[in-house]
Amino acid sequence: MRRVLLKATAGPALCLSALMAFAPGSGAAHAQDLSDGSGYTVAGTVVNASTGQPIARAEVVLGNDRAQLTEGDGTFSFDHVPRGSMALSIAKPGYTGFGRAGGGTTRGFPSRIAGPGAARRILVGPEMPPLTFQLMPLGAIAGHLTLSTADPADDIRIGLFYRELQEGRPRWSLVDIEKTRSDGSWRASGLPAGRYLVQTDASIDGPNDPENSLVPVFGFPALYYPGVTDPGSAGVLILKPGQQAQADMTLVRQRFFPVTIAVEGMPDTPTSFEIADAGGRSTGLPVHYDARTGIARANVPNGSWTLLARAFGQTMRFGRADFQVASAPVSVAVTVAPIPPIEVNVNHDFTTAADSSQQPGRWGWMNLTLLPADDFAAGGAVRSIHTEEGSNGTRLEIGISQPGRFWASTVNPGFGYVASVTSGGTDLATTPLTVAPGTQPATIEVTLRNDSGTIAGRVDSASPGASGGPGEQPQVWIYAIPLFPTTGSLPEAPLQDNGQFSLGDLAPGQYRVVACDAQQEIDFHTQEGLAAWAGLGQVVTVDPNGTANVELTVIHGDASE
Repeated sequence: MRRVLLKATAGPALCLSALMAFAPGSGAAHAQDLSDGSGYTVAGTVVNASTGQPIARAEVVLGNDRAQLTEGDGTFSFDHVPRGSMALSIAKPGYTGFGRAGGGTTRGFPSRIAGPGAARRILVGPEMPPLTFQLMPLGAIAGHLTLSTADPADDIRIGLFYRELQEGRPRWSLVDIEKTRSDGSWRASGLPAGRYLVQTDASIDGPNDPENSLVPVFGFPALYYPGVTDPGSAGVLILKPGQQAQADMTLVRQRFFPVTIAVEGMPDTPTSFEIADAGGRSTGLPVHYDARTGIARANVPNGSWTLLARAFGQTMRFGRADFQVASAPVSVAVTVAPIPPIEVNVNHDFTTAADSSQQPGRWGWMNLTLLPADDFAAGGAVRSIHTEEGSNGTRLEIGISQPGRFWASTVNPGFGYVASVTSGGTDLATTPLTVAPGTQPATIEVTLRNDSGTIAGRVDSASPGASGGPGEQPQVWIYAIPLFPTTGSLPEAPLQDNGQFSLGDLAPGQYRVVACDAQQEIDFHTQEGLAAWAGLGQVVTVDPNGTANVELTVIHGDASE
């Protein structure tokens, strides 16, 4: 029996529906045929993927109306199960979950990492083999904050950042917020394996009156583990499945100095101000703004900081000012200017005329996404563009909420592919778009072509059709990793029941095609990310209007690790 290694996900609390039938676990190691012809016995074991130890009291749901908890030895058994294909789901607090029983919340994690995986498919019939399912244990990060003043470090916010892949590009994302207890301790549980950063918010002692510069203000700055203000120097916690990482820090009390900000261009609309660190992450320091005088004030510790100012209304306005504090008061000026929309022009460079008699007016939606290129930065945008094959193009605008650097990401319209995305002659597949405050960036030029190609193939003995009979039916995902710069998303498809697959509307070029028995997060934009897959799968060249054929062997587990 092939065991399937699942990626770690955040499992929900155990919940059994009152409508489900609870069958007692028999402790059977395998399934048997029932001699009276009333069906078959489906039995198996649920184990810890890291240790191989059985998992007791895991919820197992079979089909729509059968559920039970595993015994102490991890076994489950369902009797009188009719012949045919059925879905099986499993959940256990503190472990991954899949299918309906997987439930739940994804917190701040990407859905692929923390969402419940797909239900497993089993084929019920004569001579059922023993079933074994692995659940990956979730981990935790705990810590203890100590104040240099020996005061209680209670109710201090702790931010947890996870290194994810967003449209195939690495990025730190806030996934959880905890607060310290009265003794300064804190703990975040139910975390999938991966890389994490830990940050504390800044806090100020006693009353905070920025207008009274005669009274010295003290507090604790925002820090990253193990105790630095720059995220570039922060310690990365590598959390293994089922393990607990420790992140203890000492916060040193220091003087905060007055920062006076002269604000120009702020309209009479709702406003917000924040002090960000060198990486663009908000420190949590309060900023007091007086709309009558146009003056904002804050108390800030020594270091390099950025003031971000926003005005919300029919037209978004934004201002930014970088400044340094060196044991003395600071004066800063910031101009808040409208954020101009970015013009987008979609061009059709079709090499094959559409057959109007077969597909008159063929159209689709092309998604253009601007993703912040800097860690912790905000301001991305998504625009769906209606496009029609044979038309002369489309001109429109896309709005962002904050200037900065942005990667362009596109999704093909359903016919053809995105051949290029440029701005002012810059290829946005290799260089991020830079939008400076108060400036109008060059038009984004998108070119569509319809001489796309296809990758077709089959998977060898791991395909469902080759499983040979009853038991767990293998789940396989096919990925075509582009080996050239692209703004497109990663082409992927599930394996069909007949063991074959097809990936269409592909841009011509080289691809590494892989088949995996677990869903993958693939960094296909960097040399380091591509190197992780070197030697795996099959490299093929997709020609314009051509089809590349492959035959693959399934890669087990997380191949990139």
